[in-house]
Formats: sequence, structure tokens, C-alpha cells
Amino acid sequence: MVTMPKFLDIEASSLGKKSYPIEIAWSDNFGSIESHLIDPYCVSHWDDWSFSSQQIHGISRNQCREEGVNPRFICDRMLESLQPGEAVFADGGEFDTNWVNVVFAEGSDLGHPEFQVLHSDLVMLPHLQKIESDTQKCWQIYEGLKTEARKSVGGRHRAEVDVEYLIELYRLCVSMTGI
Repeated sequence: MVTMPKFLDIEASSLGKKSYPIEIAWSDNFGSIESHLIDPYCVSHWDDWSFSSQQIHGISRNQCREEGVNPRFICDRMLESLQPGEAVFADGGEFDTNWVNVVFAEGSDLGHPEFQVLHSDLVMLPHLQKIESDTQKCWQIYEGLKTEARKSVGGRHRAEVDVEYLIELYRLCVSMTGI
């Protein structure tokens, strides 16, 4: 079986400065995905909540309380799945990096992850640059593949679905080079 990079996605309480992760999903090198809701009631100062964000991801604070796990469980599982120094790729940029740091600040004795969160473009675009050297045309191809991947996966704004999308996008980028 062909291995691939690991991908990550996070849904959050809001996009504000006091936001925190409420759902997190990541994949292994074979495309299997682990996903969990996070119980914000486990951390006393996690009280930021945006109903606009709730409308987008469809996750209520009450659902997180009822179905979510403690941040410590998330950190333990991630440390079992992601090796020190290993890269996991996400399309949320600084938001995802921040939310990983927030969950590790609350749920880990280390206070920070030992793996690194990098933007998914860094693992996708090199494949497309092998077939198209013009930057603008490369980005046009990439945008088309993003649309195709989103249609293929369906759904959005849930962490597991968004990791499925990143896996499909990666497969499409790799398939363009014939590797």
C-alpha cells in the first residue's frame, strides 16, 4: 500500500482570539482517520462561543459536552499517532497551528506538541509544479483540483470530512504527475 502524508483539520468555537478547538481529526500514512469532539467544559476558561461558527460546522456546545473527550485524551492520542518532529499538513494555516497549541497547552504535560503543523499547500503544490512551471497556471490547476476533491468527498466544515477532502486532494495532485 502506498503511504501518504498525514493530514489534520480542526473545527473551533469561533475565529476569535479566545477560541479553542471543539473537534479535531487527523489521518495516518494510509488514509485512516481518527476524529474526536472535544469537551470545552473540561477547561474552565474555554467559554468563547460563536453561534455563527456553530451554524457553519453544525456542532453545538452541548453536543461537545455530551460527546466530547477531555483535551488530555486528544493530546495522548496525537502523541501516539504523530512522532516528534513529524509534519502533519492542514489547510487552516495559522488557525490550525494555534488550535493545536491551545489543546496541548491544556491537555499535555509538555504544554506543546512535538510534531509540527504545516500548510497543506507545501505537500500538494510540488506535485503540480512538476507538470506546470508557470505559477499562475499551476494555481489554476490546483483550484480546479480543490473543487473536484470537494465534490468527490461532499460535505464540509466537519474535521473528519475536511481531512477526507485533503486526502482526496493529495491523491488528485499526485495523479497529475503519474507517480
